[in-house]
Amino acid sequence: MRKGERVTEPRRAPGLSKSGEKRMGSFDIAIVVLYLVVVTAIGLFFARSIRTEEDYIVAGRRMGPLWLTISAFASWTGLAGLFGTPEMVVRYGISGTWWWFTFPIGLLFMGMFLARTVRQRMHVTTPDIVAEEYPGSVRVAASLVTSWNYLAWAAAQVFGISMVFTLFSGMDPRTGAVVAFLVVIVYTMLGGFLAVVATDVLQAVIFLVVIGIVAPLFVVFGPGVPHVYEATRDIPGFYNLFANVPPSTLFVWFLLLPAGFIDTIGFQRVFSADSPETARRGLINGFVLMAVFGVILTFLGIAAKALLPADTNPVNAMPDLMVQLLPTGVIGILVAAFLAVAMSTASTTLLITATTLQRDIISRLRPHAGDRERLWTSRVLLLVLGLAALVVALSVPGIVTILMLGFSVYVPGLLLPVLSATFGWRIPAWSMLATIVIGAVSTAILVLMGEPGGIPASLVGFVLSALPFAAGLFARPARQPA
Repeated sequence: MRKGERVTEPRRAPGLSKSGEKRMGSFDIAIVVLYLVVVTAIGLFFARSIRTEEDYIVAGRRMGPLWLTISAFASWTGLAGLFGTPEMVVRYGISGTWWWFTFPIGLLFMGMFLARTVRQRMHVTTPDIVAEEYPGSVRVAASLVTSWNYLAWAAAQVFGISMVFTLFSGMDPRTGAVVAFLVVIVYTMLGGFLAVVATDVLQAVIFLVVIGIVAPLFVVFGPGVPHVYEATRDIPGFYNLFANVPPSTLFVWFLLLPAGFIDTIGFQRVFSADSPETARRGLINGFVLMAVFGVILTFLGIAAKALLPADTNPVNAMPDLMVQLLPTGVIGILVAAFLAVAMSTASTTLLITATTLQRDIISRLRPHAGDRERLWTSRVLLLVLGLAALVVALSVPGIVTILMLGFSVYVPGLLLPVLSATFGWRIPAWSMLATIVIGAVSTAILVLMGEPGGIPASLVGFVLSALPFAAGLFARPARQPA
């Protein structure tokens, strides 16, 4: 799930509740269990390779461009993007594809303008970028904003996993979500970023093959592209890239672009790259892969509009279409593909949250701790935070508010500080701290108030954060002549 994405309550797809053949049988359950066993085994395998904290957090900085590209793509692709893109295309036509593309465009800009510089400085966390030349208070503030955002993101994956089990299985969705998320916690806690990358590659292959190749082929060689086009061409504005989506909604979607520009999942891959050039190439290639997949999801959304009954709930467009296209007996593979999307994102966000808190807060309290202690602190933190995310996601009725609090505060709190630190726009410490705190806190308050006036809280928070930032720029001492 991407930052800022709307979270919809899971509903059983119409086609899934009428026929037993659309539900998971014993063979399907065996496939899902096998998938969970394999990813757990990967975590156990890579746990043997973890010797230092750097191994655990950034894989020893030895990621090549191919692994970096695939891992970034897998972690950036969440269930809200996977389900939401066809849903938005069904609702609005191809203009709904901006739901997918705004965030990746920000990631492309990160690769083009930030990746080389950030990798050259050998950072490990996003607060490292912001607070390298500032007192501890700035680092703590940046760490709390980053950690809260990605913990909310991790909790969102529990919601997504439960939705998958609600749609396709006869088991209690809470039980399925708990089992799958515990697997995520175990393999990430043991294997660190090495396990995250390895499982990302496996998970990307699964959902690329099932959703990116097999499903479109069933459309092409089944009803056919001409039939799909004929069924949709007369819908007003359906093939207009900027029609149908309300301007306010489109504006909110484009606010995700700066979120991609400073996304910590992207920075994590930059930190782990074996060279600055690999960091740049890996992110740009990751964008290309996301762009191709976005086109495929748009095509599937068009097919859903053409092939599904007119009264189909758009929320269920993706799962309903998959069930209609794919042959009986492959539901287990489809569920594994959907779980792979959620679990790849969950593992990355949990690792980001745990290592950021350990590196930027706890290690400051224990400056003389050895590498082994820091490593185990990160693992224990990941376990505790993962269980907390699980409990919150399954028990708090207001999970949408919690997610919005996490998603919304990140850009207002950290966009200007990251740009300032990366490009050398040195401002006083008070200005940097005020920019982070005012941006994040004001946004959180506005979200809790329900965004008065319908104005996006992130936009207001960003404008407010710009005030102390601008004051800091004017307060800088004049440079002395050489």
